[in-house]
Amino acid sequence: MKITVFNGSPRKHNGNTHRIVRAFLKGCEKAGAETENIFLASKRINHCMGCFHCWTKTPGKCIQRDDMDNLILKFMESEIVVLATPLYTDSVSSILKKFFERLLPVVKPHFERVNGETKHIQRYDKYPGFVFISNCGYPEYSQFQVLEHFSKRLARELNAKLLLEIYRTQGELLKEKHLLLKPILYKFFKIVEKAGFQLVKEGKVEPEIVEKWKKPLIPIDLFLKKANEHWDKELKKIQ
Repeated sequence: MKITVFNGSPRKHNGNTHRIVRAFLKGCEKAGAETENIFLASKRINHCMGCFHCWTKTPGKCIQRDDMDNLILKFMESEIVVLATPLYTDSVSSILKKFFERLLPVVKPHFERVNGETKHIQRYDKYPGFVFISNCGYPEYSQFQVLEHFSKRLARELNAKLLLEIYRTQGELLKEKHLLLKPILYKFFKIVEKAGFQLVKEGKVEPEIVEKWKKPLIPIDLFLKKANEHWDKELKKIQ
């Protein structure tokens, strides 16, 4: 099984998004999957020009020549695609959004109605399944409401099955090395790793596992207090 991550974090290896992805891929690899982690911030991806040439003049292929040529091939050759992003203004990063817009060639221009809604007809017989991974600095899981909706709509439009969503609140804690946080983070990453293993081996993840990463890492009041203290210290440095 080939699993490809398209990571939209501008921090790349240093991002909290990558910390979650790393644990997930570890589980996938233990289950025998072949994985690749691509940082889109390191790629040359132009904006979609809305010219529709990928539907008319060069069907299935964008007229722009940049790294998307190879990225679309990797996308379509994968059995599972992991779409990873920090939560920016309630949605995906601009880096990942630009990647999504350039996936237009994988569908055809013609319309069809499915379950009462219009969508584009698929160009290929088979599309990869989707896994969404994200983290945010806020402590409430409800902050992912827009992303949860977006992930389902994107999967529908691109003829993909949404297999799993891993959303982590209090994301900035993932890089902390505080002694009291160490066992909490270890437990979280092991849960994510187990999810990766289960998805490859069984094609699904137990609902009990999904529920575990919906809970705050530390009490919300404590998190807010510590977060505000941190920013007070940072602001004093520039005064």
